[in-house]
Amino acid sequence: MTNNLIPRQIEEYISYKKALGYQINIESQQLRRFASYTISVGHKGSLTTDLAFEWATLKPEYSRWYMARRIEIVRTFAKYICVLDSSAQMPPKGMFGDCHGRSTPYIYTEEDLFILMKASMGLLSPDGLRCKAVSTAIGLLWTTGMRPNEVCGLTDDDVDLTNNLIAIQETKFSKSRIIPIHETTANELRGYINERDTLRRNFSDQHFLLSTNSRKLVLRNLEYALRVIRNKILMDDKEWSRRPPRLYDFRHTFACNTLLRWLKKDINIDSKIIYLSTYLGHVKVEDTYWYLTGTPELMQFTSKKFERYFYENGGINNEE
Repeated sequence: MTNNLIPRQIEEYISYKKALGYQINIESQQLRRFASYTISVGHKGSLTTDLAFEWATLKPEYSRWYMARRIEIVRTFAKYICVLDSSAQMPPKGMFGDCHGRSTPYIYTEEDLFILMKASMGLLSPDGLRCKAVSTAIGLLWTTGMRPNEVCGLTDDDVDLTNNLIAIQETKFSKSRIIPIHETTANELRGYINERDTLRRNFSDQHFLLSTNSRKLVLRNLEYALRVIRNKILMDDKEWSRRPPRLYDFRHTFACNTLLRWLKKDINIDSKIIYLSTYLGHVKVEDTYWYLTGTPELMQFTSKKFERYFYENGGINNEE
């Protein structure tokens, strides 16, 4: 039996996809984790269905959706490598069902925001930078609806606090955009910069959000920080049976809150949705609708508007 072929094949696949212009950051991270797993278990040879299944079900706390997603990522790699390696096996489709379903997002309240930002300040932070960076990142996610990786990728040059603008450079779909921020947000960011530059000892890294040892706050560390502190907002939910709050749920929350503000101001949503779509960096308006969730407050307000419209227009015309 030959040596483990999978790690090398995965690196070849990632290089191939990137050469075609694809941005596969999440997919490449997962595939590299799969490669590390194959090494840890002493696997020899090519990809097998059993190996993919074992990795997808590695931990009992994995949800069905997450296992389906892990299998789908391996299947995408398998489609490539099976053409080049006749010994490689293709995991069957649908082993854990559909991996593209929409799970109900957690819609953060303003109280949740304050609790999480306060809890962030209690994180382990030897030089004080990590806790301030995490708290600021959560605030930015709430106020701008940016993607979590966009927040982590910001540099000092991207944050223009003279004109209250943030430049988001070539993220998803290789698109860049500039978004305005409110003066209150800009003031908070000025305060963060002052505290950050007082605490840091190394000025070589020009990223805006800096963690321990003046290094960039990377996405996986921000995700871990949220996992540590999110129980602060779930402690009253003894039977929490849903997917727990994620960083991406701030984006859902921003979209819903924007819609609710427009409704309260009697703004025509159909004429404004393109602005929200552009602000969020979506290619199609349809992508923005994915982020809209029927929160109780939103549904209640929408129902009242419909009732008012119904009665003002004389109800249903029953004439045949």
